[in-house]
Amino acid sequence: MATIKVEEHGVAVAVKRTKKDLFIELTVAGKLTHDDYMVFIPVVEKALKEAKGLKVNLLIDMTAFKGWKELKAMVDDAKFGIKHLNDFDRIAAVGNKKWEEVAMKAWGAVSKAKVKFFKNREKALAWLLK
Repeated sequence: MATIKVEEHGVAVAVKRTKKDLFIELTVAGKLTHDDYMVFIPVVEKALKEAKGLKVNLLIDMTAFKGWKELKAMVDDAKFGIKHLNDFDRIAAVGNKKWEEVAMKAWGAVSKAKVKFFKNREKALAWLLK
């Protein structure tokens, strides 16, 4: 009997809005594809477009992220980051790999956003919401 290997991957998006704030949470899992980006980017961009005048915070949970399945997905990631470089007030990333921490420090160095890396989701949320 043949074994079927299922590779789970994707980006879950949660958008929460109050009168003063917009909170976007991205949970990434597995090896991302170009199609994954084509699904979540329009959701985030619509929320950002409607958020004029609001404080926008972003939580990225990368604890289940395993990289990119294809180069086009990595390019999508870079394009999204560059396009929205200054659209956020605070960005908290949760991960468990050193390169993720380094990447977030680099993003923080070129963005107006306050960017911080965490290994604990609850601490990241507390920092974002203070």
